[in-house]
Amino acid sequence: MLIGLIRKVLKKSINIEHWKLILMGVIFIVLSSFIVYYLEPSEFKNRFNAFWYVMTTISQVGLGDYIPKTNAGKLYSILLYLVGVGFFAIIIAKWIDLLNIYEELKEKKIMGYTGKNHIVVVHWSKKAKITIDEMLGQNSTTEVVLIDQLNESPLQKDGIHYVQGNPTKLDTLHKANVLHADSICIFASDDTIDETAADGKTLLIASTIKQYAKQKKSDVYTIVEMLDEDHISNANLDCIDDFILSNKPFSHLMAKTALQKHYS
Repeated sequence: MLIGLIRKVLKKSINIEHWKLILMGVIFIVLSSFIVYYLEPSEFKNRFNAFWYVMTTISQVGLGDYIPKTNAGKLYSILLYLVGVGFFAIIIAKWIDLLNIYEELKEKKIMGYTGKNHIVVVHWSKKAKITIDEMLGQNSTTEVVLIDQLNESPLQKDGIHYVQGNPTKLDTLHKANVLHADSICIFASDDTIDETAADGKTLLIASTIKQYAKQKKSDVYTIVEMLDEDHISNANLDCIDDFILSNKPFSHLMAKTALQKHYS
């Protein structure tokens, strides 16, 4: 009868929401600690020892350093074992499930980057790859967030975080946490044919980032790749802090400029 009731309770607990189950688990452990201490004060001496006993019992460690002496203490220990072990196993399973959900969300690019003092790279290209490699080569602890519209990250390395999306959209910029970035490097795509259109798109992205930062009363540092030198004199340079011409030793200069801001 009792075993059947416990089984029903455990089955129902599987369907309880993660946070509710974890909260119930914490309450159960704390309450059990007080109960066993109340039943066996001479054995456990203090509440922490009672908590220790509860944790070693439900986790099946069973060190044996504390043993209930009274019948009431023994009966509750049996109940603690029957209910607690199953309950603890379900909580662990739920916790693992939460971690799996988190990893799945990361892979789907649903979750954004929450770190600070990172470097944002906008658009994937050969020059972007060389620049990132040089950044990581100079400092392996550098965190880089890459924004592009590819289905998956083109670069699988430690310290590289990928955000899929349009860099002119505020949601994408929010996911990349551009407001807390040390510097933002904007590249032209490899398949660029029209330099005017490419530079115009670069300036549009830079302008969007600056406007977003202004709205949030934040300061961002943007470095852009410009394909045509004539566009620099004609452009509104308020939206960029630094630019590098594509025909220069580009990747080295971009990495150097970004890291200088990163370390300053």
